[in-house]
Amino acid sequence: MVRLLMSSLIVVVALTFIGRLSYLQLFRDSDNVLAEDPSIKRVFNYPERGYIYDRNGQLLVGNQASYDVMVVPNEVEEFDLEEFCELLQITPEEYEEKLRKAKIYSPRLPSPLVSQLSKEDYARLQEKMRHYSGFYIQKKSLRYYNTPAAANVLGYISEVNNRDITSSDYYISGDVRGRTGIEKQYEEILRGEKGISYIQKDNFNRDIGPYKGGSKDISSKMGKEIHITIDKALQEYGERLMNGKHGGIVAIEPSSGEILSMISGPTYNPALLVGRERSKNYTELYYDSIAKPTWDRSILAEPLRDLLSKL
Repeated sequence: MVRLLMSSLIVVVALTFIGRLSYLQLFRDSDNVLAEDPSIKRVFNYPERGYIYDRNGQLLVGNQASYDVMVVPNEVEEFDLEEFCELLQITPEEYEEKLRKAKIYSPRLPSPLVSQLSKEDYARLQEKMRHYSGFYIQKKSLRYYNTPAAANVLGYISEVNNRDITSSDYYISGDVRGRTGIEKQYEEILRGEKGISYIQKDNFNRDIGPYKGGSKDISSKMGKEIHITIDKALQEYGERLMNGKHGGIVAIEPSSGEILSMISGPTYNPALLVGRERSKNYTELYYDSIAKPTWDRSILAEPLRDLLSKL
């Protein structure tokens, strides 16, 4: 009886090992398994966001290079914190808070520590990154505005929050998405498709090269460009006319109903909501109780809305 029990136990253990090995051989390259394998690091390759042009093909919104400092909490080793914070222009307290949030998100997956570094900050930091284990720089793109006008029409983008992440499989911590205007309305067209690079790691958690020679990597796809009916020159001219005034102007092409300009005054330069000063600038604009530049008077002001409803 004991011999039969031991034989059965050996058979069960052997079958378990065979099943596990078969699973690893047959399904190890699936997306879910690659994402969960601690010996493989996933690095996202972010596409450029689609360009926005006016009705005459004039560029309204393009892209410019940006860099995020990413952290994998489990890979962080002892380093010169004071020097690191000075390079990033943050305080040690800010660093500790950002690292705490990164650990909550995931101790073994990358999270953004500092976003949207300029080219100058990137150049200063890049040469010293080898001293900071667990950190790396990820290239992204920021919006570049080829006009000081149309902030209310074009809208802006900002980093995703927890609600965005839980409501969509596309977004992860550190991603951005359109919040208002054209950027929000055409988010899925403009954002493109992220790529993924799989990096093999050794027993000491060091990167040793692309997994399977990069055969499982996925290339990113740039977002699609779009053309809107706004006339860049007319929009800029209208905003100059509204300088120092409160109100809204909507210019419509009678034959087609196309909107040529949507002007809200007072307004702001859309470039203010780009880069590391974005949050501070937005707070100042949003809480300006006199000018209310973030309130789109071209579509929200009562008298104008009543007029448009009769067209």
